[in-house]
Amino acid sequence: MYSSYSDNQLVSLLKSDDSAAFNAIYDRYSKMLYLFIHSKLDAAEISKDVLQELFISLWEKRHSLVLKESLKAYLYQVARYKIIDIYRKNATYRKYLQQLIEHFDAQPHSIADTVDNKVRTQELFEAINHLPERMKEIFMLSRFENLSVEQISDHLGLSQQTVKNQITKALKILRASYAKTDLILLCILLIRYLFI
Repeated sequence: MYSSYSDNQLVSLLKSDDSAAFNAIYDRYSKMLYLFIHSKLDAAEISKDVLQELFISLWEKRHSLVLKESLKAYLYQVARYKIIDIYRKNATYRKYLQQLIEHFDAQPHSIADTVDNKVRTQELFEAINHLPERMKEIFMLSRFENLSVEQISDHLGLSQQTVKNQITKALKILRASYAKTDLILLCILLIRYLFI
């Protein structure tokens, strides 16, 4: 029914909570957006997640949506921002891993301890990297960028309770992945104080 409507008509209906208009926008743009995102990220699952986040964001911001150009241009711009954010997070992750490894290199340990610490640190970061995307993002903002719960909440548009829950779940997952809880706590504390 809505397939013949213009983008402006669909956006107007979307602003009045019309879910059918939202579905029509999704049907019109999801495939081409997915191909665009996938061409930049080259990872099917992450590309699907980004596409899903993009459309969730569109629905959540429907009442305040202001289009300076076309709907298509807006959707592609949001996709670009989300892709850049993924690149930034991955670069941040690699930077902190390297800095932590260099920190262990600089400490006067025996060779065996140094190698062991580097391996464990690598394992810890691998475990962090396997957290669900949103949880990983919240955890990294908290532990690596030292943002408060309130700052993360404002930055991501989530409730403070959601942010707290995600951090708590991330810590539980990481603890479950390692028998040596003290190592995780040491690394997490180390990260907080190394990069302030």
